[in-house]
Amino acid sequence: MTEILNFIQGEMNTLNIPYEFMRWTSPVAYPYFIGELSEFEGITEDGLEEKTLILTGTTHHTWMELIEIQEKLKKAFPATGGKTAILDDGSGIAVFYGTAFPVPTGDANLKRLQINLTVKLWKVGN
Repeated sequence: MTEILNFIQGEMNTLNIPYEFMRWTSPVAYPYFIGELSEFEGITEDGLEEKTLILTGTTHHTWMELIEIQEKLKKAFPATGGKTAILDDGSGIAVFYGTAFPVPTGDANLKRLQINLTVKLWKVGN
C-alpha cells in the first residue's frame, strides 16, 4: 500500500494540489484534499489488486475552485487508459478517474467535493 500512497502523493505534488492521507495535519489553507484508500477482496491470479482512492476536497471559497481541481484530476488520471507507471519495486500501477459528487456539510460557507479514483496495482514477486 505504501507504493500506491507514495505514487499518489507524488502526482498530487506535481499537480500542485494540497493533499494529505487520512487527515489534514498542516495549517489549514483552502482548498485541501484528504485521501482514503479502500481495498477490494483479494488478489487475482495475475497479481492484480484493485482499490479506490477517495479524495475529499474542502474549501471556504467557491465551488469553481473545487471543480477546477476536479478537471485537473480528470486530465491527470484519464478514465480510459489511466495514468500508468512502473514503481520502484517493479510493480505496475494504473490510476483512473472515476466519479465525483458534492458532499453536504451543513455549513453554507463550507463546500466539499468527493472524487473517486480507481487504482489497479500489479504486484511482482511476494
